This record gives sequence, structure tokens and C-alpha cells, in this order.
Amino acid sequence: MEAARKLNDDIRRRQIWTDDGIRLSLRYFGDDRAPCVLMAHGFGQTQYAWENTGWQLAQMGYQAVSYDARGHGESDRAPSGEYDFEQFVEDFRRVCASLPNTPMVIGASMGGLTALLAHSEKPKVDLKAMVLVDIAPRWDERGVTAMLAFMRQHPEGFASLEEASESIRAFLPHRRRGKPTNPIKLSQNLRQASDGRWYWHWDPAMLALAEKSANLQSRLQSASRRLRIPTLLIAGGQSDMIGAEHVDEFLKLAPHAEKAEVAGAGHMVAGDANDQFISAITPFLNTHRDSPGDDTP
Repeated sequence: MEAARKLNDDIRRRQIWTDDGIRLSLRYFGDDRAPCVLMAHGFGQTQYAWENTGWQLAQMGYQAVSYDARGHGESDRAPSGEYDFEQFVEDFRRVCASLPNTPMVIGASMGGLTALLAHSEKPKVDLKAMVLVDIAPRWDERGVTAMLAFMRQHPEGFASLEEASESIRAFLPHRRRGKPTNPIKLSQNLRQASDGRWYWHWDPAMLALAEKSANLQSRLQSASRRLRIPTLLIAGGQSDMIGAEHVDEFLKLAPHAEKAEVAGAGHMVAGDANDQFISAITPFLNTHRDSPGDDTP
């Protein structure tokens, strides 16, 4: 049960279905025969958060694959309105199984957590290497509280894309003010309803799941201890989600892991400073593109 549609010579779009009937939307940048990099977005984001990263990785000789998690973007929302973190982990496994070869993964926030659990717990997903973007097994709950408060705002939607842009600027003050809004890019994260107003491209019912995220922390710590594949943790220098103490704690759990910081970025590292983000991950990806992965049971 798959559908593929050619967009152009560089990007393909594909849909796959989960066991519980959720349709997931995937996009592919670059050559199918190239080493694969799977990009998993954060909570409340869409696969378009990786647009610039995907293009640049394809130009560097990789096939970059992004997907919308359930309840996000162009993927289906849960008909019941109920979400469980286990579903996101299983969806990650399903996406990996659909790929032409074993990927390296770049996981931002929620995407990094799902990758960590899918790789470290049975049934184990084989990965060549892992980049965790501004996430660790333990994080600052104040950052989660601020994110959820922002996501709860404007349940009535926005009258215009500019109004939505102003809301984002207020939430992310470290991003450059005065930068003109790109309506096409912004519209990829919103839907225009029949009333003409713009609404976020994610299911509000997922907010209940995010409120329970702290319950995962001990499980994520155990998963980190089992990590054997090459791992890089990228932290945003202005992040309100993880700090130096969270990075240090992760490195004690996974002492083989490397760390890097993108000084001018907050939690949305690739969106805040994509060029610096690419510079930070490129040496790591190039070093491990031919890694055999982890063959431990």
C-alpha cells in the first residue's frame, strides 16, 4: 500500500501506511543509490523544517529523507484524537524499513527521542550513526512548558500569514527581526481553512501527549547507555530546552558520543542557523557514511 509521485529530478514524494492505517508523508532529496540520511522533525514541526538541510545534503552526495510524523503536516491525524509516544517510535521503525539502505539519522527534539528508543530497544532498528539535535534523555521542563504555552495560543487561528509570523517572532526573539516573511515557507506550516483563517499544521490533540513527556526520561537514559553507534549531540547555544548539565549527563551515559554547539541557535537549531548546523554535522556524516552500524543484538 504505497504511492509514489515524481515532483522533479531532485525531490520525490511517497506515502506509506502504518499497521493502524495512518498514512505517513515522505520526501526524498537526491539519488536513491547514495548513502541515506533520515531526518526526523520535532514536536509541532513538519518535514519542511528540513527543507534547506535536505537540499544541501543531496548536493553533498547523500540521499536525504524527511517525513511528517503522525498528526503533523501532510501525514494523517489519529481518527480517535488519541496519541501515544509508542506510536511515534513504531512509525519511525516503519519509515526505516521502507528505505533502500541503512540510514544515518538526524533527529530534532521529538525526532531524536524516537530514533534513540527505536534503535536501542527491541525490535531494534539498525542505524549507521545518529545526530541528536538539541535533545538529551533529560531536559529543562521550563522549555517544554514555554513551548506548550506557545502552541496553545491562537486556537482561533490567524487572519494572515503575517500575523502568524509576528507570533513566531515573539516566541523566538533570537531570530533576526526585520527579516521579510517568506509566505511560501510559512504556509508549509499552516493550513488555510474554509473561513480563510490560517491554522497550525499539527493536531492540537497531541498536546496531551507532550505534557507526559517527562515520564520517558528514565527510559531514555537506559537507551542512551545501550548506544554503540557513532553519535553526535548538537546543542543550540541559546536553547531553553537543554543546557550544559544535560549534555554532560548524556556524555556520561554514552561516553563514545561527540558534542557540538551552534552558538547563535535556540532549540530549533536547523531553522535558526542552518549554515552553521550543516557545518557542524558535515564532518561527522562524512566520517561515518560507510559505517557498518551496530550489529549487537
